[in-house]
Amino acid sequence: MSRPVRNVVIVGRDAAAWLTALGLKRAFGRQGVNVTVLELPSMVRSADVLVGLPTLEGLHRLLGLDTDDMLAATAGAYALGQQFANWSQARPPFVHAYDTHGAPIHRIDFLQHWLKARSEGMNVPLEEFSLGAAAAKHGRFVVHGDATSGFSKARAGYHLDASAYIRLVRQKAIELGVQRQAGKLGEVVRSDSGIVSVSLAGGEPLAADLFVDASGVDAVLIGKVLEQPLESWSPWFGCDRVLVTSGPKLNPLPAMSRISGFKAGWIGMFPLRDRTPVVAAYDSRRISDAEMLQSASVLCGMRLGDAFVAPCEPGMRSAPWTGNCVAIGEAAVVLEPLDAASLHMIHVGLSHLITLFPVSAEAMLEAEPFNTSMQNHARNLRDFQIVHYRLNGRLDEPFWDRARETPPPPELAAKLDLFAARGAVALYDDETFQEENWASVLIGHGLIPRGYDPQVDTLAPDELIAAFQRMLGFIASTVRDMPSVEAQLELFAPLPSNASF
Repeated sequence: MSRPVRNVVIVGRDAAAWLTALGLKRAFGRQGVNVTVLELPSMVRSADVLVGLPTLEGLHRLLGLDTDDMLAATAGAYALGQQFANWSQARPPFVHAYDTHGAPIHRIDFLQHWLKARSEGMNVPLEEFSLGAAAAKHGRFVVHGDATSGFSKARAGYHLDASAYIRLVRQKAIELGVQRQAGKLGEVVRSDSGIVSVSLAGGEPLAADLFVDASGVDAVLIGKVLEQPLESWSPWFGCDRVLVTSGPKLNPLPAMSRISGFKAGWIGMFPLRDRTPVVAAYDSRRISDAEMLQSASVLCGMRLGDAFVAPCEPGMRSAPWTGNCVAIGEAAVVLEPLDAASLHMIHVGLSHLITLFPVSAEAMLEAEPFNTSMQNHARNLRDFQIVHYRLNGRLDEPFWDRARETPPPPELAAKLDLFAARGAVALYDDETFQEENWASVLIGHGLIPRGYDPQVDTLAPDELIAAFQRMLGFIASTVRDMPSVEAQLELFAPLPSNASF
């Protein structure tokens, strides 16, 4: 009879370690699974922010976390999407909202009707037909009801103070019975089948049936001990440094992130209720750290605080589950801090580990399907990020010219070709973003399809115009009646009166 997994040791830090600990303890604690975190020194800086997609709410339900409580504890804010500005010298900013566009007409996807209308001279941007994008641009929060049902799937993502969020998750995990030891990593003993034991410096060895590497880019188990190489994706990403800093809070509070391109990379603003975290990814060969901070202050239009800089090399471990060790978060996959990638990949890894939690401590046949799905998720999300670079319109700037001229991965090339031909999105297995998200970003960056579904030609022009006008009128009137994001937060997640962040 096979021996079940009874002891799990997580070696790591910060969000990856504590979300994994809470998730595994909540899922399997009643079955007698013990979870211990060997907590390494934190890599989180005071300026750091975590950016979550709307799917984060589902993870919180799985973990027993109340999203409103989490927003209150982290000075968190809603984000209905991300605005991209200055990624082209000719095109205006656009909003990638977490929403659909318009509604089907005669059971044909709205995008196909928009493409035909645009080919015939209509100049209304696609995002004007998105309730979520309109709300984001006006600082409003979408409250769904009978009127919006069937028209909009608008949902909010989140901006969260990283330190406060980690403290909250750690507290919940410990209350649930997760054991914690803190310090620097000491000895790791391995065998042919994986890890035997780990210890902190000066501490006793700790054996386990399953080990989780949640140590971030250090990858102390999966990389350094089990020697799983990092498949580098740097050729598609010209940035090799990430700077994080923070400025004063914005008033009024925006309802979205803002990602702005500049000569050597991009700068993101991710507003919280008590401050405005700023994240910049850049090519250190073209701009120094000091120049980057100065440029960020000018481009963001605010005085910024202390800056923290770290290297960034996007890539993926060839086998994030090796032997009896599973890598979660940046120990497995490193992506740029665009499109809420970092927190989402923790979510994906944890969800798959819970679903494929090993039934036998000896066999662990679940490793292969876990690795396949994680690789699919990571590459699809990587390709979504590459689109921002590949389709940029910043001409005669070496950084951006190189990004535009670098051939994309084959799967992305096929996806771009199909969309350019007729506005159809080819979704592969394990996608983070759906058709509406891809269409929003592709069209926003200027990839306008040459053709459209010929079925739309059966609709009379007058009928199409009337349908468009009804949608635009509905969106305008609905947005006027929406609460501001600040009012919604104050109602459901007010900051504690003694809040100190």
